[in-house]
Amino acid sequence: MQPYSDIIISTITKYLPKREAEWELVGFINKKKEIYTFGSDSKIIGRLFEVIAFDALEKSAKELGFILYESNQQTVYPDFYFEKPDGKKIAIDIKTTYRRSKTAKYGFTGGSFTSFMRNGTKNIVGKYSDYDGHYILGVVYTRENEMSKGKISVKDVETIIPAYKNIEVFVQEKFRICGDKKGSGNTDNIGTIKANSIEPFVFGAGPFSFLGADIFHDYWINHPRYTDSITTKTSLYNDIPSYIRWIQVKDSIKASELQVQYDKYLEFYNNRIQNEWTE
Repeated sequence: MQPYSDIIISTITKYLPKREAEWELVGFINKKKEIYTFGSDSKIIGRLFEVIAFDALEKSAKELGFILYESNQQTVYPDFYFEKPDGKKIAIDIKTTYRRSKTAKYGFTGGSFTSFMRNGTKNIVGKYSDYDGHYILGVVYTRENEMSKGKISVKDVETIIPAYKNIEVFVQEKFRICGDKKGSGNTDNIGTIKANSIEPFVFGAGPFSFLGADIFHDYWINHPRYTDSITTKTSLYNDIPSYIRWIQVKDSIKASELQVQYDKYLEFYNNRIQNEWTE
Protein backbone atom coordinates (compact mmCIF):
# COMPACT_ATOMS: atom_id res chain seq x y z
CA MET A 1 0.00 0.00 0.00
CA GLN A 2 1.26 3.46 -0.93
CA PRO A 3 0.59 6.76 0.89
CA TYR A 4 -2.62 8.32 -0.39
CA SER A 5 -2.53 11.76 -1.96
CA ASP A 6 -4.53 13.66 -4.55
CA ILE A 7 -4.71 17.14 -6.04
CA ILE A 8 -6.60 18.52 -3.01
CA ILE A 9 -4.07 17.15 -0.51
CA SER A 10 -0.99 18.14 -2.48
CA THR A 11 -2.24 21.67 -3.21
CA ILE A 12 -3.23 22.51 0.38
CA THR A 13 -0.03 20.95 1.72
CA LYS A 14 2.03 23.07 -0.69
CA TYR A 15 0.61 26.28 0.72
CA LEU A 16 0.59 25.42 4.43
CA PRO A 17 3.32 27.18 6.46
CA LYS A 18 6.52 25.13 6.53
CA ARG A 19 8.40 26.91 9.30
CA GLU A 20 7.24 26.56 12.90
CA ALA A 21 7.61 30.31 13.44
CA GLU A 22 4.79 30.86 10.93
CA TRP A 23 2.42 28.89 13.18
CA GLU A 24 3.40 30.77 16.35
CA LEU A 25 0.79 33.28 17.46
CA VAL A 26 1.55 34.77 20.85
CA GLY A 27 -1.55 36.67 21.96
CA PHE A 28 -4.30 39.20 21.33
CA ILE A 29 -3.32 42.85 20.79
CA ASN A 30 -5.32 45.99 21.56
CA LYS A 31 -5.00 49.55 20.24
CA LYS A 32 -2.72 50.45 23.14
CA LYS A 33 -0.24 47.97 21.66
CA GLU A 34 -0.62 45.63 24.60
CA ILE A 35 -0.54 41.89 24.01
CA TYR A 36 -2.68 39.57 26.13
CA THR A 37 -1.34 36.03 26.02
CA PHE A 38 -4.04 33.41 25.48
CA GLY A 39 -2.82 30.48 27.58
CA SER A 40 -3.17 26.80 26.77
CA ASP A 41 -6.93 26.57 26.14
CA SER A 42 -7.19 23.98 23.36
CA LYS A 43 -10.33 25.57 21.86
CA ILE A 44 -8.57 28.92 21.46
CA ILE A 45 -5.45 27.30 20.02
CA GLY A 46 -7.58 25.29 17.60
CA ARG A 47 -9.28 28.46 16.38
CA LEU A 48 -5.90 30.16 15.92
CA PHE A 49 -4.77 27.30 13.69
CA GLU A 50 -7.91 27.80 11.60
CA VAL A 51 -6.96 31.47 11.14
CA ILE A 52 -3.43 30.51 10.06
CA ALA A 53 -4.68 27.79 7.68
CA PHE A 54 -7.15 30.15 5.98
CA ASP A 55 -4.48 31.72 3.78
CA ALA A 56 -3.34 28.31 2.51
CA LEU A 57 -6.93 27.27 1.80
CA GLU A 58 -7.64 30.51 -0.02
CA LYS A 59 -4.56 30.12 -2.23
CA SER A 60 -5.43 26.46 -2.84
CA ALA A 61 -8.98 27.33 -3.90
CA LYS A 62 -7.70 29.91 -6.37
CA GLU A 63 -5.21 27.48 -7.91
CA LEU A 64 -7.81 24.71 -8.17
CA GLY A 65 -10.47 26.96 -9.67
CA PHE A 66 -12.74 26.66 -6.64
CA ILE A 67 -14.33 29.17 -4.25
CA LEU A 68 -13.49 28.96 -0.55
CA TYR A 69 -16.24 29.37 2.06
CA GLU A 70 -16.14 29.28 5.84
CA SER A 71 -19.08 28.03 7.89
CA ASN A 72 -20.73 30.91 9.73
CA GLN A 73 -21.77 28.66 12.64
CA GLN A 74 -19.29 26.85 14.89
CA THR A 75 -21.53 23.82 15.38
CA VAL A 76 -22.19 23.28 11.68
CA TYR A 77 -20.05 21.02 9.49
CA PRO A 78 -17.59 21.66 7.90
CA ASP A 79 -15.22 24.39 9.13
CA PHE A 80 -14.41 25.30 5.51
CA TYR A 81 -15.42 24.04 2.11
CA PHE A 82 -14.46 24.48 -1.50
CA GLU A 83 -17.23 24.96 -4.00
CA LYS A 84 -16.46 23.59 -7.46
CA PRO A 85 -17.70 25.15 -10.74
CA ASP A 86 -20.40 22.45 -10.94
CA GLY A 87 -21.73 23.45 -7.50
CA LYS A 88 -20.41 20.37 -5.68
CA LYS A 89 -18.58 20.95 -2.39
CA ILE A 90 -15.41 19.58 -0.78
CA ALA A 91 -15.43 19.65 3.03
CA ILE A 92 -12.32 20.62 4.98
CA ASP A 93 -12.48 20.22 8.74
CA ILE A 94 -9.58 21.45 10.86
CA LYS A 95 -8.79 19.20 13.81
CA THR A 96 -6.17 19.78 16.48
CA THR A 97 -4.76 17.76 19.33
CA TYR A 98 -1.73 17.88 21.60
CA ARG A 99 0.83 15.30 22.63
CA ARG A 100 0.54 14.24 26.25
CA SER A 101 4.03 12.71 26.18
CA LYS A 102 6.64 11.56 23.64
CA THR A 103 5.28 8.02 23.62
CA ALA A 104 1.55 8.50 24.24
CA LYS A 105 -0.71 7.88 21.27
CA TYR A 106 -2.99 10.66 20.07
CA GLY A 107 -5.97 10.87 17.76
CA PHE A 108 -8.69 13.20 16.53
CA THR A 109 -12.46 13.20 16.28
CA GLY A 110 -13.99 12.68 12.85
CA GLY A 111 -17.29 14.41 13.61
CA SER A 112 -20.76 13.11 14.43
CA PHE A 113 -22.18 9.94 12.91
CA THR A 114 -25.78 10.64 13.95
CA SER A 115 -26.55 13.96 12.27
CA PHE A 116 -25.93 14.74 8.58
CA MET A 117 -24.52 11.30 7.82
CA ARG A 118 -27.94 9.80 8.65
CA ASN A 119 -30.51 12.39 7.65
CA GLY A 120 -28.46 14.34 5.09
CA THR A 121 -29.22 17.87 6.32
CA LYS A 122 -28.71 18.20 10.09
CA ASN A 123 -25.81 20.41 11.24
CA ILE A 124 -24.24 20.72 7.78
CA VAL A 125 -23.87 23.48 5.21
CA GLY A 126 -26.22 22.43 2.43
CA LYS A 127 -26.84 18.70 2.07
CA TYR A 128 -24.49 15.78 2.72
CA SER A 129 -25.12 14.66 -0.86
CA ASP A 130 -23.71 17.99 -2.09
CA TYR A 131 -20.19 16.94 -1.11
CA ASP A 132 -17.75 15.16 -3.40
CA GLY A 133 -15.08 14.75 -0.72
CA HIS A 134 -14.35 15.12 2.98
CA TYR A 135 -10.88 16.05 4.24
CA ILE A 136 -9.24 16.66 7.61
CA LEU A 137 -6.47 19.19 8.07
CA GLY A 138 -4.88 17.97 11.27
CA VAL A 139 -2.51 19.87 13.54
CA VAL A 140 -0.53 18.24 16.35
CA TYR A 141 1.37 20.28 18.90
CA THR A 142 3.08 20.08 22.28
CA ARG A 143 1.96 22.30 25.14
CA GLU A 144 4.62 24.72 26.39
CA ASN A 145 4.97 24.51 30.17
CA GLU A 146 7.03 27.71 30.37
CA MET A 147 4.68 29.84 28.25
CA SER A 148 4.39 33.57 28.89
CA LYS A 149 1.36 34.78 30.82
CA GLY A 150 -0.53 38.01 31.32
CA LYS A 151 -0.23 41.38 29.54
CA ILE A 152 2.96 42.27 27.68
CA SER A 153 3.89 45.39 25.71
CA VAL A 154 4.25 44.96 21.96
CA LYS A 155 7.83 46.25 22.21
CA ASP A 156 8.62 43.08 24.16
CA VAL A 157 6.93 40.74 21.69
CA GLU A 158 10.17 38.88 21.01
CA THR A 159 10.32 37.80 24.65
CA ILE A 160 6.93 36.07 24.55
CA ILE A 161 7.08 32.28 24.74
CA PRO A 162 4.13 30.81 22.78
CA ALA A 163 1.70 28.38 24.46
CA TYR A 164 2.55 25.59 22.02
CA LYS A 165 5.51 24.18 20.07
CA ASN A 166 6.67 21.23 17.90
CA ILE A 167 3.87 21.67 15.35
CA GLU A 168 3.18 19.01 12.74
CA VAL A 169 0.46 19.20 10.09
CA PHE A 170 -1.20 16.85 7.62
CA VAL A 171 -4.09 16.82 5.14
CA GLN A 172 -5.91 13.56 4.43
CA GLU A 173 -9.28 12.22 3.33
CA LYS A 174 -11.42 11.72 6.41
CA PHE A 175 -12.42 8.11 5.85
CA ARG A 176 -8.78 7.08 5.38
CA ILE A 177 -7.77 8.07 8.92
CA CYS A 178 -10.98 7.19 10.79
CA GLY A 179 -11.13 4.03 12.85
CA ASP A 180 -13.93 1.74 13.99
CA LYS A 181 -14.27 3.16 17.51
CA LYS A 182 -16.10 6.20 18.79
CA GLY A 183 -14.13 9.25 19.87
CA SER A 184 -15.34 8.69 23.45
CA GLY A 185 -17.80 6.44 25.18
CA ASN A 186 -20.49 9.00 25.98
CA THR A 187 -20.69 10.75 22.60
CA ASP A 188 -21.67 9.89 19.05
CA ASN A 189 -18.47 11.08 17.42
CA ILE A 190 -16.27 9.05 15.09
CA GLY A 191 -12.78 8.40 16.39
CA THR A 192 -9.70 8.39 14.20
CA ILE A 193 -6.80 5.97 14.31
CA LYS A 194 -4.30 6.64 17.10
CA ALA A 195 -0.52 6.81 16.91
CA ASN A 196 2.41 8.54 18.58
CA SER A 197 3.70 9.63 15.17
CA ILE A 198 2.08 11.75 12.47
CA GLU A 199 3.13 9.36 9.69
CA PRO A 200 0.01 7.12 9.77
CA PHE A 201 -2.18 10.21 9.38
CA VAL A 202 -0.10 11.55 6.49
CA PHE A 203 -0.18 8.07 4.93
CA GLY A 204 -3.93 7.56 5.33
CA ALA A 205 -3.37 4.35 7.25
CA GLY A 206 -6.82 3.62 8.69
CA PRO A 207 -8.78 0.40 8.16
CA PHE A 208 -11.28 2.02 5.80
CA SER A 209 -8.46 2.79 3.35
CA PHE A 210 -8.63 -0.95 2.71
CA LEU A 211 -12.38 -1.39 3.10
CA GLY A 212 -13.40 1.70 1.11
CA ALA A 213 -15.40 4.90 1.54
CA ASP A 214 -18.75 3.16 1.00
CA ILE A 215 -18.06 0.71 3.83
CA PHE A 216 -16.94 3.59 6.06
CA HIS A 217 -20.29 5.27 5.41
CA ASP A 218 -22.32 2.10 5.94
CA TYR A 219 -20.41 1.21 9.11
CA TRP A 220 -21.03 4.55 10.79
CA ILE A 221 -24.63 5.21 9.68
CA ASN A 222 -25.61 1.85 11.21
CA HIS A 223 -23.33 1.99 14.26
CA PRO A 224 -25.26 2.00 17.55
CA ARG A 225 -25.77 5.40 19.10
CA TYR A 226 -24.96 6.30 22.69
CA THR A 227 -28.67 6.60 23.53
CA ASP A 228 -29.66 3.28 21.93
CA SER A 229 -31.01 0.53 24.15
CA ILE A 230 -28.86 -2.41 25.23
CA THR A 231 -31.00 -4.63 23.00
CA THR A 232 -30.29 -2.46 19.96
CA LYS A 233 -26.58 -2.25 20.73
CA THR A 234 -26.19 -6.00 21.12
CA SER A 235 -28.04 -6.58 17.83
CA LEU A 236 -25.51 -4.45 15.94
CA TYR A 237 -21.71 -4.20 16.32
CA ASN A 238 -18.93 -2.14 17.92
CA ASP A 239 -15.90 -2.92 15.76
CA ILE A 240 -15.03 -4.12 12.26
CA PRO A 241 -14.93 -7.87 13.07
CA SER A 242 -18.44 -7.73 14.57
CA TYR A 243 -19.58 -5.53 11.64
CA ILE A 244 -18.41 -8.24 9.22
CA ARG A 245 -20.39 -10.82 11.22
CA TRP A 246 -23.41 -8.50 11.02
CA ILE A 247 -22.99 -8.28 7.24
CA GLN A 248 -22.56 -12.07 7.07
CA VAL A 249 -26.20 -12.56 8.10
CA LYS A 250 -27.38 -10.51 5.12
CA ASP A 251 -24.71 -11.14 2.48
CA SER A 252 -22.15 -13.89 3.00
CA ILE A 253 -20.25 -13.12 -0.21
CA LYS A 254 -19.80 -9.46 0.71
CA ALA A 255 -18.74 -10.46 4.22
CA SER A 256 -16.06 -12.77 2.81
CA GLU A 257 -14.73 -10.00 0.58
CA LEU A 258 -14.61 -7.60 3.53
CA GLN A 259 -12.77 -10.15 5.64
CA VAL A 260 -10.08 -10.50 2.95
CA GLN A 261 -9.57 -6.73 2.88
CA TYR A 262 -9.59 -6.46 6.66
CA ASP A 263 -6.97 -9.21 6.92
CA LYS A 264 -4.81 -7.19 4.53
CA TYR A 265 -5.23 -4.16 6.78
CA LEU A 266 -4.25 -6.15 9.88
CA GLU A 267 -1.10 -7.37 8.13
CA PHE A 268 -0.29 -3.81 7.08
CA TYR A 269 -0.98 -2.53 10.60
CA ASN A 270 1.28 -5.09 12.23
CA ASN A 271 4.11 -4.46 9.77
CA ARG A 272 4.00 -0.68 9.44
CA ILE A 273 2.21 1.01 12.33
CA GLN A 274 3.38 -1.36 15.04
CA ASN A 275 6.98 -1.61 13.86
CA GLU A 276 7.94 1.38 11.71
CA TRP A 277 5.70 4.11 13.11
CA THR A 278 6.03 3.49 16.82
CA GLU A 279 8.74 5.42 18.62
